[in-house]
Amino acid sequence: METRGYWGDLIGGVGVEIAEVFDQGQEEYQPGIGEVLMVQSVGGAQETYTGKTGAGELKKTEEGDEVGKTQRYRSYKTTVAWLKYSNAIEVTREQIEDRDFAAALDEMKDLSISANFSQDRAGMQLFNGGFATTVGVNGYDMTWYGDGKPLFSTVHPTQVPGASTQSNASSTGAPFDADSLEDAHVNLVEQQTDDGIPMALLGKPRLVLPPALQKEGLEITQSELDPESAENAINVFKNGMGTDMAVSTFLGAANGGSDTAWFLVVPGRAKLMHLVRQAPRLDQDRNINNQVLTFTVDARWANAVKDWRRSYGSKGDSATYSS
Repeated sequence: METRGYWGDLIGGVGVEIAEVFDQGQEEYQPGIGEVLMVQSVGGAQETYTGKTGAGELKKTEEGDEVGKTQRYRSYKTTVAWLKYSNAIEVTREQIEDRDFAAALDEMKDLSISANFSQDRAGMQLFNGGFATTVGVNGYDMTWYGDGKPLFSTVHPTQVPGASTQSNASSTGAPFDADSLEDAHVNLVEQQTDDGIPMALLGKPRLVLPPALQKEGLEITQSELDPESAENAINVFKNGMGTDMAVSTFLGAANGGSDTAWFLVVPGRAKLMHLVRQAPRLDQDRNINNQVLTFTVDARWANAVKDWRRSYGSKGDSATYSS
């Protein structure tokens, strides 16, 4: 395998500038999934995640009575294995030697941009595939939460005996508007642990939309007054129930998503993960027989759901949904 120093022999005077090219590509296109997913660097061949319930509430105890006892329960287990994603460009030696130095570096920069673009698109497939349990979504593999239900489900089960199922999805496929966004807020606030204990949001909810709903999203979250009323009522989503907004082209129908589906998450708290085992890495090599240079980039990551809570989704198609 050639090292970066090989370029110094191929084109005089380039030196360590080659090492800067990957960074230039990273600056040109930065992944935006950190706005809606938790991005973490991880180690090991694979990782297994699970959680547990808390200790519940204190119970009234009369003087002289024994202290009541409780039991904690384990949540579902989710095992994540890292997948390798890669790309390559082949260029003849003559093509490189006959052009200026700046152009000779385009392959490396283009591949680094491709790596970041791919991480962005991969991460958003958690939303595109979130109404089913299919592993492969638009060319990328997803690891779903271990309860066997879609990320956005009306019947999330629990391992706590006697506890009820929970929902973080619209059962009517509610189209996006101010009223359905209010319902989504209420759902987030009322989500519970597996043993039925209320949870705090611990952050400001963020609306996640395809481009087709961007206009409506801005009107609802940014208007000073209620955008759907002739009355001079305040817009609660801007004043009080503060709601941020993120739009991704990867959620649109043109890119394998939906122009009607919409989502609500609590960034930094929703356990929707982009887990990076190996950051994008560039290499290059030369075939001595035909003098063709091959530039490669590869990375290892996984997109996983550790827990469905602090997230909500609606297909937005006005169709009954139960899964």
